Amino acid sequence: MDHEQYLQKRNGVVAAAFEMSDQPMLVVDPSGKVVLASDGAGVLLGVARADIVGQELQQYFLRPESFSECRAAWHSGSTENRTLEIRHSQGGVKAVEARYLPFEFDPLNIPEDIPEDIPEDIPEDSPEDIPEDNADYIPDYIAENSPENGSDNISGNTSKSGSELNDEDKIHGVLMLTDIESRQVADEKRMMRLAKLSLLNQVSEALYGAHLTLDQILQAVLICITSGQGLGFNRAFLLLINEGTLELKGELAIGPSNAEEASRIWGEVDQAEVDIFEMMTSYDRSIKTTDAAVNAIVQNMTVSLDDRDNLLIKSMVNREVLHITSEVKREGVQELRHWLGTNEFALAPLMTRRGPLGVIVADNAITGSPIGGLDLEFLFLFANQSAGAIENNRLYHELEKRLIDLRKAHERQKEDQNTLLRMERLSVMGETSAIVAHELRNPLVAIGGFARTLVRGLKDDDPNLEFAKIISSEVGRMERIIHDLLDFIRPRKQRRQSVLLDELIFEVTHNYQVELSEKQIKLDLDLHAGTLALNANPMEIQQVMQNFLINAIQAMPGGGCLEVRSQVLEGGIRVSFFDCGPGFAEDTREKLFSPFFSTKTIGSGLGLTICAQIIKSHGGVIGAENREEGGAEFFFILPLPKS
Repeated sequence: MDHEQYLQKRNGVVAAAFEMSDQPMLVVDPSGKVVLASDGAGVLLGVARADIVGQELQQYFLRPESFSECRAAWHSGSTENRTLEIRHSQGGVKAVEARYLPFEFDPLNIPEDIPEDIPEDIPEDSPEDIPEDNADYIPDYIAENSPENGSDNISGNTSKSGSELNDEDKIHGVLMLTDIESRQVADEKRMMRLAKLSLLNQVSEALYGAHLTLDQILQAVLICITSGQGLGFNRAFLLLINEGTLELKGELAIGPSNAEEASRIWGEVDQAEVDIFEMMTSYDRSIKTTDAAVNAIVQNMTVSLDDRDNLLIKSMVNREVLHITSEVKREGVQELRHWLGTNEFALAPLMTRRGPLGVIVADNAITGSPIGGLDLEFLFLFANQSAGAIENNRLYHELEKRLIDLRKAHERQKEDQNTLLRMERLSVMGETSAIVAHELRNPLVAIGGFARTLVRGLKDDDPNLEFAKIISSEVGRMERIIHDLLDFIRPRKQRRQSVLLDELIFEVTHNYQVELSEKQIKLDLDLHAGTLALNANPMEIQQVMQNFLINAIQAMPGGGCLEVRSQVLEGGIRVSFFDCGPGFAEDTREKLFSPFFSTKTIGSGLGLTICAQIIKSHGGVIGAENREEGGAEFFFILPLPKS
């Protein structure tokens, strides 16, 4: 390829790039004719690009002389932009901002900036690579008027040969036009985009920095989508994935039901004059009750995650915002239109790195305003931001729950350790107590025997009689304590047989009839166990009943009423002893059945502990309750034998 061919090719590439530009640009020769025009210029003027080339440019201006005046100023050195008015081919006038760059161009002289080394392996272009209207890589206007085609009409000068061209004949210009109306629209979009970016910053601060609960975050998301300070949609619906049922299910919605309600709500919001941050963080109403109509809609939105043809699922799977208009005929659209009651709406997925969380559906069903590209762009950005906040909140509460579980496990471990230590101490104490009780028992029996002998041998007027009685009484008390202690410590032999609880109750209470009469205590038996038999040790169960009976008598020193009741439960029989005494302090409930605890001045404090031991060895439950009408109830439940 020689230098001339290389130059032609380079000029052709530059000219082709110029013509394909969507910016309105024109190259004008010294006479004011168009040498080159871009596609953008054709769109602005409403004329095909090829039809502009070779035409007088000033004919396209409302005032033809205005271009000449401005061009003269530009040639004189002025660089300022000028506002001109052009005619559109379809009628009407457009205001444009014009900028002109004059330059010197001599089509007959080869530029001096041709590379010294031209690549030898540059392939020749195939016919398909050469534009049809520019086969020689030279603009049509220049090619048709070049000397090679037998024309001297270069730069509009027909009387001069190439060697006779002066400097003024070589001055061309690039005219760049800007549609002022389009620029204003672009500026407005740019300002709106900046405002939306500022909004996203406030939203991020509210979602991540306000320490909201999950319900509050979901409400805040919907508020931002529908508020005038936010994205400005009329209604918003939030659907979340239910991992238990593997469904996408409607969760919350916000928005007015009709135009009247919309006017009232939006008017209240405008009067409140609160910013988006305050609105999102202080919204304390329940959306489910306030926006009943839209929440009735969202509650019906349930889609299986396996339904990949559904638009909601597709939006999540493809991670894209979908804009549905009345012209869209895709599968699943009709069902959503039926749910929402509108033909146009937008879908935005809630996505995180771990996967999808749900979908946001937004529409302008009340005002009917179209959903623009900027609305979709920021709905997508906001959905991603919201998904992150929802996921962070869920992870935080999951970690918090795990921490609580760990603390509980640690507390249980400490309790188990304390229980083991206590059981070890009790075991040692039991063994020691058994040894001590056994060693004390024999001398006490001897002392008691001698004391009772003294009591019988002394006369009534003997001053030592009273001392002998005290010795005998105290020794008897010590013998009972040692008996209870040994009864508590030593292992029990499981001698069980078929027992009728009602018969045992009747037998125990009958043995205390005299004492009950002396204490003026009325006995009321309410027995319903009947012939239901239990597998139990009758002596031990009698011991429990006897202990409950004695405690009830001691709780009513001034008389009262004692009720003994038996009733059949599902799987067991409950026996209760009700007294009319003062009851017991609530803070002592847990200690009533503990060893050596007693609210009485006499006794070993082992009676109820032994009762609890007996009932638990039978697989039952023992307890005590204060009665609302006064007094206390002591009860035990024994299980029925398994068939």
